[in-house]
Amino acid sequence: MSHKFYPYPTDYQNTSSLKRARRTGNIFVIVLCVIIALLLGAGTFFALIDGGKGWDGFVDYIINCDTYSTASAMPNTDKTGEAAKPAVQTAPDPEIEKYLAQPFDPAKLTSIPDVVEAVSPGVVGILNYQNKTGKSAPVLAGSGSGFVYTENGYIITNHHVIEGASQLKVSLSNGEVVDAELVGADLQTDVAVLKIEAEGLKALPIGDSSAARVGEFVLAIGDPISADELSGSVTFGIVSALSREINIEGFVNEYLQTDAAVNPGNSGGPLINLRGEVIGVTSAKYTSAGVDEYGQTISSEGIGFALPINNVIEMVQSLIKNGSTVRPGIGVTIVTYQEATESVSTPGVYIYSVTEGGPADQAGIQKGDRLAALDGKELTQDEFVAAIRAKNVGDTIVLTVDRNGEKLDISVIVGDMNQIHK
Repeated sequence: MSHKFYPYPTDYQNTSSLKRARRTGNIFVIVLCVIIALLLGAGTFFALIDGGKGWDGFVDYIINCDTYSTASAMPNTDKTGEAAKPAVQTAPDPEIEKYLAQPFDPAKLTSIPDVVEAVSPGVVGILNYQNKTGKSAPVLAGSGSGFVYTENGYIITNHHVIEGASQLKVSLSNGEVVDAELVGADLQTDVAVLKIEAEGLKALPIGDSSAARVGEFVLAIGDPISADELSGSVTFGIVSALSREINIEGFVNEYLQTDAAVNPGNSGGPLINLRGEVIGVTSAKYTSAGVDEYGQTISSEGIGFALPINNVIEMVQSLIKNGSTVRPGIGVTIVTYQEATESVSTPGVYIYSVTEGGPADQAGIQKGDRLAALDGKELTQDEFVAAIRAKNVGDTIVLTVDRNGEKLDISVIVGDMNQIHK
């Protein structure tokens, strides 16, 4: 007995349709064989250039897209085909240099998990304890992140992570918590250096932030939200932009922008490239993209900022050597209103806050004052900041302020911001 089979559960009524279906099937089989042959040939090629990883290495490249994007399989080259040289950086003190980490072996960093495993032991948590009224001992007031700069115990973090602390502790990746000494901190650049006494510290290699490229992969590692519950969290993203000049609380600094997720607690932690090098110190993020038609805050996503490591290390070396740096300031933060609002009737530069006990506070400057002039000259917000920075500690300036429609000339003695904000 003969049987008639159809390739699909469809009733083909004519022979020509069946022949077309068979021809299509034959062509599909031939194309599939060609594709398999090409893949096998490509796998052999990648095996030759990737130290013999063979088919597994090729599959990693196709599926994970990480083996060759780390730039570990092939050296970074310039247009001449020679290995590109990093930008020249200020040489560290010889006593510091011998404790710095050496670059990781590229052959051992062939995937993102490899990078995470290599650098995580060098990431630490920073615990900020402060004196509180009615408490006999300092209590935990906040936490952040940091990383080991040298094997003999120097730790890098942000100034705002340690600000106001009466006692500091560092939580190591193995769970050990040790006392930390504040070596020095700089308010303007938001950099701080701590020193701890511990054994077996894993220092992280320092990269070259000037060589960072928009679109390259980066990792942010730290302790978001909590110093214990979420410690050692890793997020992944790209460098979104270079050399962003951002004004944060009156201080303008240059930042790398990244879309790697960062949250409160990540501050002070490292931004890592896929060679396992620190190229930035995670410091800030946009939390709001504005308000909607109902006045509700619109959350921003993927807009974080890290201080370029080249700028950070320059300040770190100064803090280690000198313990501090002098920053002229008067103890105010300012804000610009481009148009009249419910809180102000005249656009301009206004005093947003006054540091208690600072030079401006002692001179009688008040929150809400409009800055009409500095030494008789009307200035924008950025010009005002630049003018104060150009002064020397101990100089006297005259601020003309508009307070409820009355013009007042107030003399202020310039102080040191790092002392004002202690």
